[in-house]
Amino acid sequence: MMPAAQPMLAELDTALSQASDSWRVTALRRIADLFLGSAELYTADQVALFDEVICHLIAKADRTSLAELSNKLAPVGNAPVKAIVSLARHIDIAICGPILEFATALPDHDLIEIADADRVDLKLLAKIAARAQLSEAVTDVLLKRGDHAIQSKLIDNPNARISEVGFARLVSGLNGDKELAAAIAARQEMPAELRIWLDAALSQ
Repeated sequence: MMPAAQPMLAELDTALSQASDSWRVTALRRIADLFLGSAELYTADQVALFDEVICHLIAKADRTSLAELSNKLAPVGNAPVKAIVSLARHIDIAICGPILEFATALPDHDLIEIADADRVDLKLLAKIAARAQLSEAVTDVLLKRGDHAIQSKLIDNPNARISEVGFARLVSGLNGDKELAAAIAARQEMPAELRIWLDAALSQ
């Protein structure tokens, strides 16, 4: 972030300490719309400045405003990272859901931490599993923590990359499910050494 922005952020903090809730809501909406209006044209430093301002504004924002912001930022490829990470880690699925499902700017390590949390909700895992693109590191966690529905969603998504460990987990947990076994077998990247186990499951 540009050093010259620090005084402006300090002034913003002062203004926010005296601002009404309605002023905060209006300011957040206007800043978000200003960013979205030319998002693809902003430099990295400019995006970082928007990020700082938005993070200051969302600190005490209400549920409706945060959900609105989440839906606006989720499809944006260069969305402010700190802001979307904050939204992705919110406990309300109406707020975190759009980011978890659609935000390509959300780093994989944040997705992994959210998916691997001690008491993660299956609804959150389902949102992550629905992403258009998924790395092996993310699917490994989803397969470890998810249920049958999440497994099926990942297998049916050709852009969800599955590691050898992930395939091994799937095969070892088949429990006679021939439909799931057939879906796994249809994946071209299925390791050859595991196909013998799938063949056995399909032949029973």
